[in-house]
Amino acid sequence: MPNSDTGAARSFHNATKLSYISLATKPPLYKSYPGLSAVALPPELPSPGAPTLEAVSGGAASAGGPLDLAAVAQLLHYSAGLIRRSVLRSAGEVHYRAAASAGALYPIELYLVCGSLPGLEAGVYHYAPDGNGLTRLRSGDFRGNLAAAAAGQAAVADAPATIVCSCVFWRSAWKYRERGYRYCFWDNGTILANMTATANALGQPAEVVAGFVDAEVDALLGLDSEREAAFCLVPVGGGDAAPAPAAYTGAVDAGILGDERRTEYPESRALHVNSCLNGPAETLAWRETAGAAQGVPTLGKSGAESGRRGWPESAPLGATIANRGSTRRFAREPMPAGGLEALLSASAAPVGADYGGGLIDTYLIVNAAEGISPGAYYYNPAKGGGLELLQSGDFREEAGHLCFEQALGADAGAVAFFMAGLDGILSRLGNRGYRAAQLEAGIIGGRMYLCSHALGLGATGMTFFDDAVTAFFSPHAAGKSLMFLVGLGRTATPNQVHPFRSRIGILKDSLARGAGGGGQPIPDWLYA
Repeated sequence: MPNSDTGAARSFHNATKLSYISLATKPPLYKSYPGLSAVALPPELPSPGAPTLEAVSGGAASAGGPLDLAAVAQLLHYSAGLIRRSVLRSAGEVHYRAAASAGALYPIELYLVCGSLPGLEAGVYHYAPDGNGLTRLRSGDFRGNLAAAAAGQAAVADAPATIVCSCVFWRSAWKYRERGYRYCFWDNGTILANMTATANALGQPAEVVAGFVDAEVDALLGLDSEREAAFCLVPVGGGDAAPAPAAYTGAVDAGILGDERRTEYPESRALHVNSCLNGPAETLAWRETAGAAQGVPTLGKSGAESGRRGWPESAPLGATIANRGSTRRFAREPMPAGGLEALLSASAAPVGADYGGGLIDTYLIVNAAEGISPGAYYYNPAKGGGLELLQSGDFREEAGHLCFEQALGADAGAVAFFMAGLDGILSRLGNRGYRAAQLEAGIIGGRMYLCSHALGLGATGMTFFDDAVTAFFSPHAAGKSLMFLVGLGRTATPNQVHPFRSRIGILKDSLARGAGGGGQPIPDWLYA
């Protein structure tokens, strides 16, 4: 290209401009199907009354009755429903949903594939949180198609209904760009934490199924896989064998996503495509490999069960979800005695999933919790109280820095870091293992959200400096990668973000400008 061709300069200049995210390209928060009829869900729903910690850990209720429309409505509403609205002078009408979402972007959509249920005909439906209804996309019983796509997975084949979680990629990428693909799984995880806790409260078995033939599920739901794709299946209930796969013809209404002005991020797209399972044989082989990996240390149920005897009283699950909201500012006050241990124990119950669970290790920086010395910890529920001290000390500044220079990390009573040994996970489960690890981190983080609010505390997820977290917790965390983190503690009044700059961040900026560090010792992890 000759010097006279100025395309290179113009392309570079445009690609390196700094600006706020374009509000003109922000997609709507809800998918819509104009022209299709909707089945109204009951406007008044029973509120799950089981104590939140018991519901989260799986010990809330005995077996429930047959799955019906009322139970389905509760599962959908308390997982991803519109909980309340408010009007703010600075922002106008704000919608609050059942589960936490990064940036309140809500990229996850829910679909229902069911046989005939009391109050609901067999079909494929889309859940509309804003209208509290189910839009019928297909009439008929297609559970056999879903079971075939899941390579005959028993929970899917025997369930009267399966909830499918999909992701609208641009909703997250609009703000978070390439990294938004991670956030989609965190958001899916918080929804699954609510969903499985609600299922426990209703006495309905539920399992997370991560292995399925992607193209077949997307086709059944009528999804454009480049814009929206299925992430996981959640079969609910049991004892109702699916029929043989049903033939279907014709395109399903694709609905309106409002992402026509989206930007493509090839790395995210490549990861999604290369983590797809391309047929029943590959899906079955993946699940068998995942099942064989269950000998890996898992988040033990014994830890949750033994801890339950000393748990403080927690608010009912329905009330916890209805009143939930992310903390914007933590008070620098100690968490109450036993609170951190209880929410850790409840959140550590095994994740019921086809890949076996146990992919995540939890590390903590404890700043202020009654009965626990400040320091860095590894949580091992199989050992006594579960917390293993790695290093004593006041690490508020370090926590604030690791949490992407946010005051929330420094002010929190504790910060929980969910880490995964990606090398081992990828070698066993391939690229699909990355999805599973991110999803499980989101589930555990979502459980901590619920448990914190049920105990009168606050919680919030945050982004982070990846390699610095690994370096900080090393050598114990050497080789592990951070998937997600959640800050925990007492919510401050007013609950508003405040400016913050850690001494760690100031020091690193000074070193980057050529300063010598003022003679103070500089830990190796600062260079990560």
